[in-house]
Amino acid sequence: MLKRYADVVETRIPIRGVDGVCLNLKVPGKRPRVIINSSNPRLRRRFTEAHELGHIVIPWHMGTIVDHLDPEHVESSDDYWVFEEEANQFAAELLMPLPWLGDLIESTANLSTAHKRICERCEVSALAASRRLGSLLPENIVFVCQKDNEVEFSGRTRGTLAHAPSWRTPFDTTSFAYATKHYVSTLDTRRLHWWILPDQVDEVSNDPRPWREILDAIVENIGVDVEDRKRFKMSVNGVLSAANSAMKQHGPHTAASVTAACMQRFHDRDDLRSFAAHPNFMDFVIKRATELTQ
Repeated sequence: MLKRYADVVETRIPIRGVDGVCLNLKVPGKRPRVIINSSNPRLRRRFTEAHELGHIVIPWHMGTIVDHLDPEHVESSDDYWVFEEEANQFAAELLMPLPWLGDLIESTANLSTAHKRICERCEVSALAASRRLGSLLPENIVFVCQKDNEVEFSGRTRGTLAHAPSWRTPFDTTSFAYATKHYVSTLDTRRLHWWILPDQVDEVSNDPRPWREILDAIVENIGVDVEDRKRFKMSVNGVLSAANSAMKQHGPHTAASVTAACMQRFHDRDDLRSFAAHPNFMDFVIKRATELTQ
């Protein structure tokens, strides 16, 4: 389709992060010219072609545009990144149309299976498919593409408090153990993981102690040095306050929602991992969340 609108050349572009170049956009008397980086994999080139077509058909994209995959590799104006996002949205809709995706999401409970079907049916990369799928899903969802026991890429849906694992780090098989659902599918040499995290935790603590006593006992049990306990407890209460504030802003502000938000926040913190793993962790969080929402 791109060749109907522009002269297309595939050649190696020896500049890191450059997927393509679009020349002569809206120049009177000149046909647009598109250069596609032939060094990239086929599926990435396919998305780049759709992206360049977006630059051509969107009326206000003019002149010459150099397309970069990774923002950190280039310094450009805000307008440039607006144009890039508009072209990305055009490409995503062209290759992964919303009506088809809506039907897929409605008919496929397993999100990793939906991810795989998008890749295969639409001929797009796992990364492009995950971004498109994730943009249409509700909050409290995290995804990871695992390759060779490493996080190839990851992400989360808008509004999710938990952070996705860092790219190019070892894949942790215990990630998001508190999730309500964990879906996994295999795509070639990759494993596609999708977790649905709780947004409400309706549990009651049977521990008779007040939350301050439970906190002190946990801190002592996990071996925090006496001189570090005040600072450690300040960190714990800081995480709780952040979770509480998030629920106040976005709601619902209930003990159940604050408890769920705390689970996402605490399990994100490597320095608080032993605290979150303690048997009385949930007793502490439930009592604290109840007090904060009364």
